[in-house]
Amino acid sequence: MRNFILPIALVSAACAFAAEVEIHGSVDMDYGSYFDSDFDPKNAANQDIDLSATAFMDENVSVTIMANTHSTYTDSTGTHASETHRHDFARSTAFGDEEGRWTEFNFDGVQLRWDVTHAVGIIFGDLTYSAGSFNYYFWRDPARYAVIVREESLRGVGAEFGNDKYGKGRVYMGASDNTLHTMALYGSYAVPLLNRNDEHLVLTPSVDWMFGDEIGRGYTYVLGTEVDYSKSYEKLNWGIYAVWGLHPYKGKGVHSFLVEPSFNYSIFNLGMSYFYAITDEDYAAEPQIFTDDQKMFSVEPSFNLHKKLTLGVSYEYHDPDDEVHGDDYHFLGMNFYVYPTMRTEVVFWYGYNFSDNIDTDFAMGISGRADF
Repeated sequence: MRNFILPIALVSAACAFAAEVEIHGSVDMDYGSYFDSDFDPKNAANQDIDLSATAFMDENVSVTIMANTHSTYTDSTGTHASETHRHDFARSTAFGDEEGRWTEFNFDGVQLRWDVTHAVGIIFGDLTYSAGSFNYYFWRDPARYAVIVREESLRGVGAEFGNDKYGKGRVYMGASDNTLHTMALYGSYAVPLLNRNDEHLVLTPSVDWMFGDEIGRGYTYVLGTEVDYSKSYEKLNWGIYAVWGLHPYKGKGVHSFLVEPSFNYSIFNLGMSYFYAITDEDYAAEPQIFTDDQKMFSVEPSFNLHKKLTLGVSYEYHDPDDEVHGDDYHFLGMNFYVYPTMRTEVVFWYGYNFSDNIDTDFAMGISGRADF
């Protein structure tokens, strides 16, 4: 509780002088049971809770305080944020691990924002950025998975500018949270090449650069481009999201590619994800990429049975390293999506792993998310 005293005090002080206060956050919680060949279960759970309080001093100036609590697990390399997924127990917080499941709230940053005009905002404080995120359900967290750059944080100054018609950009610069000796620079700009009622095309290049002798990661820069296209015609909707990312590893470039097409007609939906990374074959793939797999393919046809209920069948193929034979696996599962109200989702899921490389055969669980 000691770690949360400071944000409470800061929020209270800001609220006392604020004209308006807004509370925002997200709650993500999961439970899973993983059964081996003897049908012996291992139970795991996690929760990620992020909260922010924004106090508006007037219509142009605001102060935001952020806090979070994330369940954790511990392996041979230390403590990490927990994640409950559908393939294996490995990185989940076990039932009975009270310390790992029920972690305290921690101060997660503060920002002072000044909207100089409707199109330009200046921010000072703690800034977080990422680029090239996934729509694939297991890799949606940009703190863990990304095509271009995973979530990074810095204390410094930033500018956000633009509008829906001409595009939106942002530039952040400051001291990186990675190490004592690191400066970070990040920039991106979303260009709306098409912006019609029934058709949209947005091109978003981005670059991230670290300066210093000890930057806390194995690559100095990352650059890439996201392409997001969507088209609709009466009951027919389709689109494609594609990403390319490049960063160096031991003197050679690592190229990452993602293609995620989607299709909807009436009650039928189809979503796919294909990811592949070109790595240096002389080294293991895992330290070169920002994902669990060098190659991944998933497809899920689904049907909207009701405006609050969708049934999906998912197939996935995973290959952690092209140069290692016998480490790939297949997963086949069912997903029942329930939408109790706006910005909430509960998923009941189960599935089977077709692989001798994973201890889990059958897995089942529940995932819930709410944004406010």
